[in-house]
Amino acid sequence: MRMMIVLVGFFLMNACASVSARAEKIDHIVAIVNGDVITQDELDMFVRMSLLDGEAEPPMKGEEEMSRYFLDRLIEDRLILQEAKKLQVKADERIVEDRIKDIRFRAGSEMAFQQALASQGISLTELREKLKNQLLIYAVVQKEVTAKARVSPKEVTEYYEHHKDRFMVPESVVVQSIFIEDKEFLKEAEQKLAAGEDFSAVAKAYSKRGDLGTVSRGQLKKDLENFLFACEVGKPSKPFAFDDGYYIFLLKEKIPATENSLNEVKEKVESMLTAEKSERQLKMWVEDLKDRAYISIRQ
Repeated sequence: MRMMIVLVGFFLMNACASVSARAEKIDHIVAIVNGDVITQDELDMFVRMSLLDGEAEPPMKGEEEMSRYFLDRLIEDRLILQEAKKLQVKADERIVEDRIKDIRFRAGSEMAFQQALASQGISLTELREKLKNQLLIYAVVQKEVTAKARVSPKEVTEYYEHHKDRFMVPESVVVQSIFIEDKEFLKEAEQKLAAGEDFSAVAKAYSKRGDLGTVSRGQLKKDLENFLFACEVGKPSKPFAFDDGYYIFLLKEKIPATENSLNEVKEKVESMLTAEKSERQLKMWVEDLKDRAYISIRQ
């Protein structure tokens, strides 16, 4: 769920356009949201921060489409911020100051911190305001959306009953292994195992890799998985060519697939359903804010 933009990475981006170039377009209005103006300068900053942070992956590549995509997102954030102020939601100033301290620390020095601010054409006061606004957005979404996205025990049970296959613990094996690259050494190891020597002792003498340990279905390449799970417990396997060498396996135990009970996965299911419900309700809530707002696009 998109609720906040992480600003630590914001101070690692390259120097942007010159201050004079920014000044030329700062008064260019791209949108008006309930009387609040959004400038091209604000939109450009929002795009850079979003792309740098990696939390926004635009579904299109064209410059014009991307610009509109991010403008729509910025409009949504502005509407949520307006709602936060309308509901008199307060941001914790201590958290804001803690974040600024963290950004200062990550910058490495006070000079580097100030240079980062200057390269972005932003003052400390503006940074503080941006952080405060983000906390307000997060807080109002928590209050108006997340806190109301409750999932009932009945919903959890019904989901579990209809998706039991998703909560299966796959079949697994506990296996010792010997990995040998040289064919002559492989022959020696096979002879010693055939003569009844201890598998661990042979592995210690010849193996170039450690034991595989406990392996579940789905963790290995299919051909290796099929070979391994077909091995007989307690009997050294035939060599299996893999990468630049050969494996010899000794299965210690086969553990059949099991089904997790509802009690074992209840919290996981509840958390997943809550997140899905929150996402749906957030979209509906934002659409309602849009329906009730005056929005004028000037691009």
